[in-house]
Amino acid sequence: MLTNILWLLGLIAVIVLFAWLTRRAWKSQRAWIKFPGVILLGLLSLGFALVTIVMGKGMYDLYRPYPVALVNVSIAGTTEQIARGEHLASVLCVGCHSQNGELPLVGGNDFSAETGLPLGEMYPPNITPAGKLNELTDADIFRILRSGVAPNGQLTAMSFFPLRSLSDEDALAVIAYLRQQKPVEGTRPPFNPSPLFAVFMGMGFMNIDAATAPIQSQSALAKAPNAEYGTYVAKFMSCTDCHGPTLSGDAPPPAPPGAPNITVIVPKWSKDDFFKAMRTGVDPEGHQIQSSMPWKLIGRLDDVELEALYEHLHGLTPVVKK
Repeated sequence: MLTNILWLLGLIAVIVLFAWLTRRAWKSQRAWIKFPGVILLGLLSLGFALVTIVMGKGMYDLYRPYPVALVNVSIAGTTEQIARGEHLASVLCVGCHSQNGELPLVGGNDFSAETGLPLGEMYPPNITPAGKLNELTDADIFRILRSGVAPNGQLTAMSFFPLRSLSDEDALAVIAYLRQQKPVEGTRPPFNPSPLFAVFMGMGFMNIDAATAPIQSQSALAKAPNAEYGTYVAKFMSCTDCHGPTLSGDAPPPAPPGAPNITVIVPKWSKDDFFKAMRTGVDPEGHQIQSSMPWKLIGRLDDVELEALYEHLHGLTPVVKK
């Protein structure tokens, strides 16, 4: 936070400097200094002022408290619940909280380094019992999963990747699994966003809707290989984060560019084509699926989940772009 505050103060100082220089240029008796100077310095002043306002808004959104109320939860801890939680963790959690995409959830790599942008220190933490998991109640973890809000009311990195689409039953299964993991030592630096991250926040690139609304109860659907359950799978797999709200391709930043329009691709594939693509990374035409597509994680869905996802995507109305 201190670094971001210093950057903000620095920007304010630059604005004051350029405003003063603009005033000096306006008072000049030389036309070749006065008019170009006023235009150039005035535009620079306005530009820095705009960046400062955007960054200030982003910092406010980053550091203000979010009053998301806790909800009462009860973890049964049955063998079946823990097994379901382990399955979901191997699909949904390892992509961030593991350095090799496998359990245990000992902490992940720096998102900032992976994006190539100076976004600050963004290391997913160790969420085995050797980390800070034991400092959290089950209700705390449930709130983090659904909204990304920490016990102190502030945002966590999970605020930008919430699992709010998980049913209550599946979210509780994940918590049940997290609780019974073996402790694995390993530390990661705390979440420390950079000034650029604050600017992105201020521009609205970081979706924190989950942190601004009460937690809603979500009942589980009957697990079946149909489009209805596939819609649920597509939601908790966050397909729209990259493929856009209609799955027609290229969601806005910070999603990676180049996500294809799957409303016109998957309907052309057979179920076997889809299964093979998600489990081998090779599409029916023999092309390697791009690395930004998490096909390995999708391929870990069980056969019922994967068939349901196929039925959902196969039944979409194609969105034809002009």
